[in-house]
Amino acid sequence: MHAYEVYQLAGRITWLVFVFAFGACAGSLMNVLVYRLPLGLGVVTPPSACPACETRLTWRENIPVFGWLFLRGRCRFCKSRISAEYPLVEAFVGLLLAVTFYLWYLAPVDATFLGIHIGHIRPEWALSDRFDAFPRQTWPFFVVLAVLLPLLVAMTLVDFKTCTIPLPLPWAAAVTGLVFHTGYAIYFSASHANLPRFAPGWLWAIATPGGNEPNTPHAWWWIGASFGGMVGLGIGVWLLEKGHIRRSFADYHEWEEQAIADLRKAQGDPGEPGSNNSAPSTPEHGLKPTDARRPPPHLLGPVAAFVGTLLTFSVAGWLLSRVTAVPAWVGLAVGGLAAPAIAGRLHARQHGPSEPVETDAGDPAMWIAYPHARREMLKELIFLAPCLALGAVSGLIAARMGQYQTPPLWVVVLAGVCMGYLIGGGVVWGVRIFGSLGFGKEAMGLGDVHLMAGVGACLGWIDAALALPLAAFVGLLWTLISALSGGGMKRTMPFGPYLAAATVLILFGKPLIESGLTQMLAIPPTQPGVNLP
Repeated sequence: MHAYEVYQLAGRITWLVFVFAFGACAGSLMNVLVYRLPLGLGVVTPPSACPACETRLTWRENIPVFGWLFLRGRCRFCKSRISAEYPLVEAFVGLLLAVTFYLWYLAPVDATFLGIHIGHIRPEWALSDRFDAFPRQTWPFFVVLAVLLPLLVAMTLVDFKTCTIPLPLPWAAAVTGLVFHTGYAIYFSASHANLPRFAPGWLWAIATPGGNEPNTPHAWWWIGASFGGMVGLGIGVWLLEKGHIRRSFADYHEWEEQAIADLRKAQGDPGEPGSNNSAPSTPEHGLKPTDARRPPPHLLGPVAAFVGTLLTFSVAGWLLSRVTAVPAWVGLAVGGLAAPAIAGRLHARQHGPSEPVETDAGDPAMWIAYPHARREMLKELIFLAPCLALGAVSGLIAARMGQYQTPPLWVVVLAGVCMGYLIGGGVVWGVRIFGSLGFGKEAMGLGDVHLMAGVGACLGWIDAALALPLAAFVGLLWTLISALSGGGMKRTMPFGPYLAAATVLILFGKPLIESGLTQMLAIPPTQPGVNLP
């Protein structure tokens, strides 16, 4: 190896270490958000402290990953145990960003791993900026990913534990996409004076309305519709805050309190002194006395069992593929699919089934049992009416007024961000509304709507729209794995983790997905001698 090759390799390793360190710091911040946001605490204040002894932590304890290792998993002051979830999240986020940076900028185009062409995973915009010293031209796009991926991890953890998604998390993703995509488009147009300041033939990192040439009313229609839809959404929020339209599920907590009281009476709970204990045998709120809630399981045990069995069976499948004629990635995939079921069965046998506890407020089963979901969906349709109406009218006006003009680059990119936000959230909101109207139960949460809206603002509307059907398959796979593990679905699982996992699969497997969709939608060749009209 020549000296310059050694220098290049050292430089690339340095950047990977830097990206991993940045990701670990981002993972440390995500741990703070996962802990504090559900409790209503501030992100900056109060300062970090031990939950057991409430002693303020120093910078040594806050070093990502290594701080936990140096402390050997215990508080330096009171010796109470510190969950290993913290370093695992920090290391996972660091590795996730480091792998993304490697695939986007460092991996050769013809690189393969286990028969998979990993050099083809990078998106088109990364191909135009091969790594030399730093990705000068496309670093704003990577920053968007460096913010979105940790936020997806945080939303997954919070939703898994509490069945809720704090709205500041998807809002942060949406603001990041808006600022960096649109800001970079403005900067690029202003800094390249020799280039035209409009978007003929421009390929951006996210899907945009187009505008390749003048006289393109469809591009202007999408631009006007996206801007008008965002304004209409703001009008809906203003009407909601002023009390001119009613908030959906506003009476849920009152209903929940009464439903829990009836359940406790039906279970023989004496209740408060002076209360009437002669309760009916069947509650009148759609719940049975046997309905119960299981607390969210601790993550460390299942994660440790999963990682151990995943490595063991994946290596075994890979070794078996080396002996046979099966490709290496097939053996690795079979071992990886078998590992979760075996890990779940081992964990269930070791710890046994958890005992149900009393139904309490915040139980997902209570949300499902709420009997007025159809009525509440009508309120949400009223909220969306200004967005839909103003979007359609603005689209028609923009198509007529701008049909002979070429839109500027920053307008096209801004419209792409707005389209991603509206379509990404709108697809999930449509499933929520029509599913709730059809089944009479809340189909999906509004947190899922905000999650995919944030994803759409960062990755564009195409990726956000593809993630929803893929999330259904991810959820089905998780259900099968849970059933094979012997435990079944012990608790109501939120849909946010499936959406986040599907988004990551779209990000890394988009070439394979595009190839599959192309084959599915390809028109078969016509036979010779057959003339089509």
